[in-house]
Amino acid sequence: MEYTRKQLTAEIAGLRQLFDDVKLVDAAAHQVLDPETLEPTGPADEVPVLDERGRAWKPLFLEDTTCFTLYWSVRPEGRPCVLCVTYDLPHADAGNTREANAFYRLLTQARDEMCHDYVTGVYNRTHLDSAFRGHVSAAARDGEKVSAALVRVNEYATLCRSESVAAADRCLNTAAGVLSLALDGMGTETTLIRLEDGVFLVVAVGVSARELENCLQEALRNARRNFGITLARRGEFTATVASADWVETGSWDLMVSLAESRLYNP
Repeated sequence: MEYTRKQLTAEIAGLRQLFDDVKLVDAAAHQVLDPETLEPTGPADEVPVLDERGRAWKPLFLEDTTCFTLYWSVRPEGRPCVLCVTYDLPHADAGNTREANAFYRLLTQARDEMCHDYVTGVYNRTHLDSAFRGHVSAAARDGEKVSAALVRVNEYATLCRSESVAAADRCLNTAAGVLSLALDGMGTETTLIRLEDGVFLVVAVGVSARELENCLQEALRNARRNFGITLARRGEFTATVASADWVETGSWDLMVSLAESRLYNP
């Protein structure tokens, strides 16, 4: 839909009376734009794939809010952009009808399932992208230590190729258990997230990267790392750990990228 800047500004002003948040986004550059100047004002979350009508929607599960965001393609002065409007759902029993509360409870259950890895039970990338990144960024702005560590289960790819996906999953389950116990004993705010290809991400607030990496390394050295390949055979996994501090990079993406570089290029 074509707009002049004046028309789009008026449209956004009207939408802000109906929705909790309205943003104009350059999806390719991942930037929020000022509708009056079309200049970037800050980073934007990734926009889902739009349908043939230039529309999309998705639920967002923030720390204390469930909301829906609607997306549609607009072209202010010929520039391809996306308008993102968000509606925060009221909490269950907050004066809602029985049907609305039932729907909210279903969403809460879906949130729990969507934010956890079905193999290991730890958090997955959905939780990372929808809830945790903003929280960690806020902690860093408040001057707290923030660190990240990547843990690669070295045998995962080989198990998938030469044994079975089930054997690889049992290996990951064992690794997740070792890492979870290590983080429970740290006494600080930590989150364990399964990424792809047998890699876990650990994010810690209040702990330096060196402290986090040492804790994980020690736990992996001292733990029983055996898992069942088949009913008759057992294996033992090994893991490689690499970490990075927020202060080294100043942003979430660069911190994780630095840890990844150290993991694959020691």
